[in-house]
Amino acid sequence: MTNLSTKDDLYYSAYRHDMLKFIDWPVSTILEVGCGEGNFASNFPNAEYWGVEPVTKHAESAAAKHLKIFNGTYESVSDKIPCGYFDLIACNDVIEHMIDPIGFLKDAKYKLKPNGKLIASIPNIRHITVLYKLLFNGEFDYEQSGLMDYTHLHFFTPKSFSKMARKCGWQIDLLEPLTIAPFKPIKNLILKFLERKSHDLRTVQFAVKMSPLNQTAQ
Repeated sequence: MTNLSTKDDLYYSAYRHDMLKFIDWPVSTILEVGCGEGNFASNFPNAEYWGVEPVTKHAESAAAKHLKIFNGTYESVSDKIPCGYFDLIACNDVIEHMIDPIGFLKDAKYKLKPNGKLIASIPNIRHITVLYKLLFNGEFDYEQSGLMDYTHLHFFTPKSFSKMARKCGWQIDLLEPLTIAPFKPIKNLILKFLERKSHDLRTVQFAVKMSPLNQTAQ
């Protein structure tokens, strides 16, 4: 994982209310991977909440909220996390930062109870702004934040992420755009046509809900 400690503190303070609609309620035990300061936990006041956070000062902030927090990467602490224990695993903008997302997805399914779910938000590298800069300007430049965040180690489209997840033993229960932002100043006729024809070219970020393949989608 890249040095996430260089990110602005606001990066770790999100409450992520936008992800709540993807949850199968009720949930009593939750594991958030990349929990930051633990503010997402405020959406679950009656649940037992566990978190994994690699940046020490933010892990300490989360622990101060009386959450059960492991300071480290998922790979470094996974053996301390019980199997068959969680109703929900949440990964809010974190899988793209992992050194080994395949290893994570293969391991994480064993942490869930029967009928447990994993939800995640993922940046979409197929957004038309990225394609425009790559195709017409030859640019693939990293930025401080956003789709080309310099701390992203992996890039996904909805299709490529779904394919990876299935190979790792997951069933896609739901996948839909989370943030949509068309690239308004497009003047190229080809890109205008493509943007009308392909919905995910407008998708900045997508959300996915998954269950292990031996479970039945709900």
